[in-house]
Amino acid sequence: MKQRLQRLLEALNQGLIERKTPLKLALLSSLASENTLLLGEHGTAKSVLAERLRWAFKEGDYFERLLTRFSVPEELFGPLSIKSLEKDKYQRLTKNYLPSSTISFIDEIFKANSAILNALLSILNERQFDNGDKRIKVPLISVVAASNELPEDSSLAALYDRFLCRYQVESVSAEKFSELLNLTDEEFKKPNREDQLTLADVQGIQQGAVQIPLSDEVLELLQALRLYAETIPLYISDRRWRKAVKLLKVAAYTNGSKSVGLWDCWLLQHCLWDEPEQRSLLASWFESQLGLGSGFNFERLNKLVSTWGSGDIPS
Repeated sequence: MKQRLQRLLEALNQGLIERKTPLKLALLSSLASENTLLLGEHGTAKSVLAERLRWAFKEGDYFERLLTRFSVPEELFGPLSIKSLEKDKYQRLTKNYLPSSTISFIDEIFKANSAILNALLSILNERQFDNGDKRIKVPLISVVAASNELPEDSSLAALYDRFLCRYQVESVSAEKFSELLNLTDEEFKKPNREDQLTLADVQGIQQGAVQIPLSDEVLELLQALRLYAETIPLYISDRRWRKAVKLLKVAAYTNGSKSVGLWDCWLLQHCLWDEPEQRSLLASWFESQLGLGSGFNFERLNKLVSTWGSGDIPS
């Protein structure tokens, strides 16, 4: 599985510059049935990352929508069925809309208004949708959402919490700017079909990951991290800790490890922050705990986290 995922990531990353880390996070989140939030200005390839993620899977439907303050439920969940209304039933035609999709991209997610918020929360967290008098299970694997700003309205706090992995997408660096200018508009080549994943693959990964234990070193590290988070201060809910551990287990399982190790915890910097500045604090704390000084072999570290490593390890 590890080699298969590495080939898949390489295929999905073709033609992208400095986008490997958010792409990895989006794929890992999908394998854990979690959601990813991309923060950044317009034109930083956030939508492209979601479009690439859809090709990681052989089956299922892709859905995308840009939200505005005036968006209505029909845009996300489908129009009301006229035939059902004639029978005094309130049901939506969800085919080709969010409730029928497996991978979805929602741009300007924090423009969601109260009319769509509750139904959106249920889909993101429970993977369920109330259609009339029936609650249906949706086939959703993962939602990639984008925004150029964090939510300021407290009513959106629950929505923000539904995204386990969070990544701030920056413009291409000065070092890679020439490479950006020389990019050609070659057509994206889909990954080989034998490398693409099925829904059964995702279920198998999650079932296998459940059996992966946390090492004693990891338990001690997480306990220390929880105490450190309180000093920043950074509130991390019990639910987010549980989801983060699930993500670490999926990462370890797909990396061929028998337990979650210390290097898997490098991913936590992308799961536990509320403000972007806190990510660097978490990363610095992690480095200090592992004694990553000037003499540390960072090439070896990059190999250790080869599949899911963040890609921004300092040197």
